[in-house]
Amino acid sequence: MNKETKFLSVKDLVVEFASDGEIVHAVNGVSMELERGETLGLVGETGAGKTTIAKAILRILPDVGCKIRGGEVCLEGEDLLKLHENDMRKIRGNKISMIFQDPMTALNPVQRIGEQIAEVVKLHNDEHINPEKRAKEMLEIVGIPAERYYEYPHQFSGGMKQRVVIAIALACNPDLLLADEPTTALDVTIQAQVLDLIGDLRKKYNTSMLLITHDLGVVAQVCDSVAVIYAGNIIEYGTKEQIFDHPSHPYTKGLFGAIPDMNEDEEWLHPIEGLPPDPTNLPPGCAFAPRCNHAGEVCLKGPIGIAKTADGHDCRCCRLDEIAREEE
Repeated sequence: MNKETKFLSVKDLVVEFASDGEIVHAVNGVSMELERGETLGLVGETGAGKTTIAKAILRILPDVGCKIRGGEVCLEGEDLLKLHENDMRKIRGNKISMIFQDPMTALNPVQRIGEQIAEVVKLHNDEHINPEKRAKEMLEIVGIPAERYYEYPHQFSGGMKQRVVIAIALACNPDLLLADEPTTALDVTIQAQVLDLIGDLRKKYNTSMLLITHDLGVVAQVCDSVAVIYAGNIIEYGTKEQIFDHPSHPYTKGLFGAIPDMNEDEEWLHPIEGLPPDPTNLPPGCAFAPRCNHAGEVCLKGPIGIAKTADGHDCRCCRLDEIAREEE
């Protein structure tokens, strides 16, 4: 990777947690890149390490029991993992912001929502900007009347709370937005509105976004490129068109196979059999091998490297050619 030409470059990121005397291998050598103004989707099952990757980029992982064991996280060529904490505080909320998954817990229930937005502006902008005025502007931008500045979180619906969280994240015009399943707690109608809002604001401010989601429909609507995460590592990585038109890894194919097709007369869905591996005891070879119908002895012998598929995107599978022939 040439980190000087990429807006965001993550290389060989490794994160571990210590739990009850065991080591949880949460992120295992993740590498990815993001251009300015683009959106990268992180897709995978619960526990795959998606949120840990985002928190490692922002350096908000727990101080106790968690270690970033290796790797680089470069923003415009500067390695964030090497910055002093005081310097990192200037980046959080200013250059990088995060939309957390649950707006119910992301907001302080005893503080007015306008004050929560204004607090971010006070911390990260110069003294010439009026925090209250800016907070009211942000409320209007996300579709909430400015007069609701003085109301509390319990006076807002789930969708409106999420709009407030988005307003907080975008109050200082960040260069990078980390969105952790921002629509999971919302119904379908409100989800569509929030996604449209995020998309419009991202285009307006030319903001790059790392979107964490389980929903491939959301990925299709929002993302430019996709990284499929399994057991703390990227197993398939490419543009949205490459991943959707030519999924190559058996796990990625399984994700698409579990989606109901309204044009087909199917009696049952086709979920991926089995459960994700125990992160404290990962298998020596491919972590997906115990659930894979195509696994062979070669899949169990050691770390699996990245291979290029026929259309040029990355896939972490040592049996790509054999699987392609089997499926012809």
